[in-house]
Amino acid sequence: LYALLLLIVPILVHLFQLQRFVKVSFTNVKILKSIEKQTRKSARLKKWLVLIARLLIFTCLIFAFAQPYFSKYSTQQNFNTIIYVDNSFSMQAKGENGELLKSIAQKLIENNTNPNSTISLITNDENFKNLDAKSFKNELITIKYHPNKLDLNTVFLKAKNLESDQENILNKIILISDFQSINFKEGQSFIPLKSSVNLIKLSPKKLNNIYVDSVFIDGKTSSETTLKVLVKSTKNSTSSTPISLFNSSKLIGKTTSRFNNSNSSLIRFTIPNSINFNGKILLIDDSLEFDNELYFSISEPEKINVLSIGDASEFLARIYTENEFNFNTTPLQNLNYNNIQNQHLIVLNELENIPTELINSLQYFSKNGGSLVIIPSENSTIDSYNSFFKAINLGEITTKIESNHKIITINYEHPLIKDVFETKVDNFQYPKTNLQYQTNLKNSSSIIKLDNNQPFISSVETQGGTVYLVSSPLNKEISDFTQSPLVVPIFYNFGKRSLKIPQLYQVISSENELEVKTSIGKDNVLKMSNETIEFIPLQTSTQNKVSLKLQNYILQSGFYNILNDNDLIKTVAFNYNRVESNLNSINLETLFNNHKNVTISTSIDTVFNEINNLQKINWLFKWFLAFSVLFLLIEMLILKYFNK
Repeated sequence: LYALLLLIVPILVHLFQLQRFVKVSFTNVKILKSIEKQTRKSARLKKWLVLIARLLIFTCLIFAFAQPYFSKYSTQQNFNTIIYVDNSFSMQAKGENGELLKSIAQKLIENNTNPNSTISLITNDENFKNLDAKSFKNELITIKYHPNKLDLNTVFLKAKNLESDQENILNKIILISDFQSINFKEGQSFIPLKSSVNLIKLSPKKLNNIYVDSVFIDGKTSSETTLKVLVKSTKNSTSSTPISLFNSSKLIGKTTSRFNNSNSSLIRFTIPNSINFNGKILLIDDSLEFDNELYFSISEPEKINVLSIGDASEFLARIYTENEFNFNTTPLQNLNYNNIQNQHLIVLNELENIPTELINSLQYFSKNGGSLVIIPSENSTIDSYNSFFKAINLGEITTKIESNHKIITINYEHPLIKDVFETKVDNFQYPKTNLQYQTNLKNSSSIIKLDNNQPFISSVETQGGTVYLVSSPLNKEISDFTQSPLVVPIFYNFGKRSLKIPQLYQVISSENELEVKTSIGKDNVLKMSNETIEFIPLQTSTQNKVSLKLQNYILQSGFYNILNDNDLIKTVAFNYNRVESNLNSINLETLFNNHKNVTISTSIDTVFNEINNLQKINWLFKWFLAFSVLFLLIEMLILKYFNK
């Protein structure tokens, strides 16, 4: 712009008349004087017009080369845009332009037009810093859904770590999500950010979602297992949804879930017990895909370990047969205490005293989920039993009564025998007993009662396991209960229920752990694999089991085989968390009411248009060049036509 000072040169030339005139002689100058007067006026005006035109030409040229512009920011200003794209499963929902995640990727590619801007991309599973336009586009094209969803504070923390501290760089943070309720933890305060934050909230067209919530074992018989499948709808519904059960790829059953103007439906399936069952529940719903299927695995039932401590009893051996149970009996004096923790069910069969060492072992056994059946002896020491009862927080025996009583009341609603009888039995030959230990138990439930309304067999849920207490000895001299039809289903179910219902599946998270009952060599490790990946998880091996820590190895739902030297040990199932199935979102306006640097929008195009307008530089040199050409034409016209 200092060149503007040179404009004084043509002004000075114009002010000083440097032209020399040649004298010419005329005989009569009257006409010439008149012509001279008119010519001087027009010549002076012409010179001023030409001067002005030339000054404007040079002024425009000088301004053009100075490259003037209009912008909110300097041309030396660079922009660091930090974008969070929510790639969780809820973004499978359909918006105006198809799946929300795919429409986000398309819109961001279309709006990424500023070559001076670096972009950092945050997703639920990865961070990308300072991407150029091409790399940013490639990452958006290949973005995949991820089972984990970040809460808002975690996203803000990641964004803060990507902010630039340089003075000539302006940070801009953009969060694009459906902002479900799970994005916000109740009572949390947000990390303060200096940069401006744009929240772009996208909403699906359809908010109702029908999904498979869970599957569980509702009951078992000797031949089949009853499964119940819970199907949920995010709103009360009157619709019907087809639902199918597969074993691997084989269709086992198909039915329809009906909601009947509610938000849940319970479906029942039955499957045989004698096989490994790799099940998949599948329903059809077009809202979200990830929760339309649920995998579960039921292994072939293992034999149940039952140990009877005390005198041998024929009725126990008849009930706990070798095709389903590993039954052993041992006198107290020959007991190997190391075997106790390997049992599922332990029967204390008419012991007179319970020694301290056995109390300690049984206390640990019960705390770790083991089941106990306690049958007292005719000569049991009450103080010894009460010491044991106190150790496992069972209650106490109050007194021994020697009198005849009949067993007349059956609690048909008790889980132990709920499915044993098709109808209630009113007339049968009542068993009897002539001795009873009366008790004061904590949180007990009677299974069968005597005619004096005292329990004959009770169950108590302790800290970890279940204790079944028989109030009378069962030898033939005291009671004929072992001869009644009731003894078989009751003691059989003692055994069957001692084997805990296996976990059908795990929900995918970073904290998944598995416990595998197997023994491996010192240099061996267990592997896990499915159709696409194989990996070796972190593992700790003990004598009879291996504990696996899966961390973030499992990211896809389905079946995974646990292998030892390519030998299949077990198949386990993993499913995505259902927390995203509910499409309810948080109220951003209320949540960020006091945050002045946060703006909320529902359109990616709108936000990027505003950002591009702020970053846009309006160059003016083209206009000055155009005006210089215009003034040049004006000068030429003046010189050519002014005096004509």
